[in-house]
Amino acid sequence: MPLDRRYLSQPEHQHQHQRGHDHAGRSRGSARTCTMVLRGHAAAPVLRAAAALVFAGLLLAAAAPARSQPSELPGVQDHPAVSRYKGAVLHNASDERFASLLIPLGPGKVQNSQLVFESSVTVEGSISARYYVMPPAVQPLEVFRNYQSALTQAGFKPLYTCQQVACDKASMNENYRNLLLYPRKWAPSRIEPGGGGSPRDLYYWSGKATREGNETYAIVWVASADSVWNATTASIVVVEPKAMEGNQVNATLVQMQRGLKAEGRIALYGLFFDTGRAEVKPDSKPQLEEMAKLLKGDPGMRVFVVGHTDNQGALDANVLLSQKRADAVVAALVSQHGIDAKRLAARGVANFAPLASNAAETGRAKNRRVELVVQ
Repeated sequence: MPLDRRYLSQPEHQHQHQRGHDHAGRSRGSARTCTMVLRGHAAAPVLRAAAALVFAGLLLAAAAPARSQPSELPGVQDHPAVSRYKGAVLHNASDERFASLLIPLGPGKVQNSQLVFESSVTVEGSISARYYVMPPAVQPLEVFRNYQSALTQAGFKPLYTCQQVACDKASMNENYRNLLLYPRKWAPSRIEPGGGGSPRDLYYWSGKATREGNETYAIVWVASADSVWNATTASIVVVEPKAMEGNQVNATLVQMQRGLKAEGRIALYGLFFDTGRAEVKPDSKPQLEEMAKLLKGDPGMRVFVVGHTDNQGALDANVLLSQKRADAVVAALVSQHGIDAKRLAARGVANFAPLASNAAETGRAKNRRVELVVQ
């Protein structure tokens, strides 16, 4: 369609020359452009329309979400059990030596302002959480399927999974996020999971692996782009159950008195030994002092000092080890605290009387103990 000559600033002969030149060079695209000047009454509506288009473009540009740029958290690596999605940025992380986490085994619902699940398990131990921001073009389902496949191949057996609408119906969005992610000890001054608002298009998966009697739980939480990153994010949480390190709390005089009165025995976890050794370690001093107070406060009391082990190693070796440890505790009470040896009798019973299953470290830690038993 030919141009309307009324709107051209060039004289007619220049326009004819330009038009011929353009036609000759059409295979290369337009080689030159013409400058158009609007004149008369036709100018006003066109200018108004142009101005409106420009203004609308500026508004759209201002409203378009700008993608914040995540940065790698210095000095922190992926958890050894779960690596990151290719190209993802580890923006935040949390490592807790000992904490508790409720892991759903089925859908949940809110009752009386409380989130409850059809089935769940509460695990205590170390909790490691990693928060990743994905490359811009990667979709949540792609990330989710990759983690699901990798963890399954690594030996994790699924516990519970949901996707999108099913997660909403199971109260797994904001409700469970408040239990899973908010309590973690994230690095300060960095964006935490959920910092952009409610998770959308949530994909959730949890699984459990058992290796050499040790359990590991893994949780995958993948959400679609939010208002912060405008990119898919993934939070990976790994829980490794274990007993409290060192059983740092000693049984006090009152606790021992109550335990012996109620059950005739009490398990003590404040007596420490190196693995495979029978020497009482110096860290055991506070517990020995409480035991001495108990015996001195009741001069007529006679007790068995009973050593227990887990099921690791040969039975005969554990019987001998538990006996030596009981003997060592008796010797410490006699030599360091002046307790009459006639009031004490040492016995070692290895792993004949466990308090918990020896299948996992959590149970084995409970079974490694010394007990006072009223004679």
